[in-house]
Amino acid sequence: MSQIIAITLPKWGLEMSEGTVTAWHLAEGQSAEKGAELVDIETDKIVNSVELDQSGTLRRILVPEGEVAPVGALIAVMAEPAVNEAAIELFIAEYKPVDASFEPSEQGAEAAVAAPEPVAGATPPAGADLRATPLAKRVAEQSGVDLATVAGSGHRGKVTRDDVARASAPARSIEDIRAENATIHASPIARKFAGEVGLGLAGIAGSGRKGRVSLADAEAAAIRAGLWSRPAKPARGAGPAAAMPAETGSEQPFTGMRKSIARALAASKQNVPHFYTTVDLRIDALMDLRKGMNGSGGAKISVNDFLIRACGMALTEHPGVNVHVSENGVTLFERADISVAVAIDGGLITPVLRDAGQRGLRDIAGAAADLAARARARALTAEELKGGTFTLSNLGMFGVREFDAIINPPQGAILAVGGPRREAVEGPDGAVLFATMISATLSADHRAIDGALAAQFLATLRGLIEDPMRLLS
Repeated sequence: MSQIIAITLPKWGLEMSEGTVTAWHLAEGQSAEKGAELVDIETDKIVNSVELDQSGTLRRILVPEGEVAPVGALIAVMAEPAVNEAAIELFIAEYKPVDASFEPSEQGAEAAVAAPEPVAGATPPAGADLRATPLAKRVAEQSGVDLATVAGSGHRGKVTRDDVARASAPARSIEDIRAENATIHASPIARKFAGEVGLGLAGIAGSGRKGRVSLADAEAAAIRAGLWSRPAKPARGAGPAAAMPAETGSEQPFTGMRKSIARALAASKQNVPHFYTTVDLRIDALMDLRKGMNGSGGAKISVNDFLIRACGMALTEHPGVNVHVSENGVTLFERADISVAVAIDGGLITPVLRDAGQRGLRDIAGAAADLAARARARALTAEELKGGTFTLSNLGMFGVREFDAIINPPQGAILAVGGPRREAVEGPDGAVLFATMISATLSADHRAIDGALAAQFLATLRGLIEDPMRLLS
């Protein structure tokens, strides 16, 4: 490689305009092979790793860790050690940023590494990095496949005959892939992952019991096929202690996530006419049902899972609460796609649990646990954070009695739930007895939701929570 290669900030998603460099995996002067992780980029919700699309040496880092850069900006330069410093300085001075309006590629981070024209006087290497087996080259020539477009699954990314065969095969719909995967001996989570990224599991050697394809097997195959890139580990020093100022009174810049939260919620609180309605919910029967279900095996069900299911059913009955609100009007949704607030280091993230009103409790429990775990690991996809129609935020596990939540635009409402408490109540015969209660506060956008509708929604929710057998239907 005699040319100089530009490393630019990638664009993941149409709304992304900037990103924060959270960690460099190479230092200046270090070399790495194709496929090695180069840098972690944090957007407002997730952290992704940019991988090298060819081997090389990192010569210059232009955006250090912790700094923000716009999409398309030059963040680093790679070149062979033989390229002199003057040539690199000239390249940086004359570099024109990539147009930030380009669409994200299906391969995510692959769009991040742009190879501009070689520097004047540089000689490109013969056979520039098209490593393939002789049989793969022959099959590619016969089938008219450009090897430069094929992701290699062989040793160190070498293109094999099977890679060429997959590249020349007609594109299949995601439904066809999922139907085929249902016949493969694979774990349920591996099938789910494969269906999400469009990976066919046929032909993958399973490392599980009796050759079962595991999630790790599927992830490795998806990386080789260029369908997925492994999410980055949390940035070094990104924990709460690292966020403390070096000295009292020093200002720390917002991370990408905190900046996004600040921007969205400040606009919501300033521009959305919030009003609040609170009800107390008696959960003794629910706790008894939960104890019995968890004692019978299967996915453990939390109180939050009951709340998700109840919200989904109540939203189906009151679609006027299941809305998006804009300056021009209201969009109603038949399906309840509930954003579930998950606290993570440095902020809050709200993965979406789809169609909560039509899913069983154990299904919800498994899906919610998976989303929460991957949210904390910063391993969610952009699609899993989009399209929520209503948000549930539960702070009961932190000992909070009740609170008022800020609406997550463009949604029309959010439910804030506090922790359980024992309270004296009047029994059927007038005697005093103790019950387990929780408080739930609905924050609603008065442009679309009136007080009577909010009260009706909460009444339905209370009926479902206090008669939890209805949640099993």
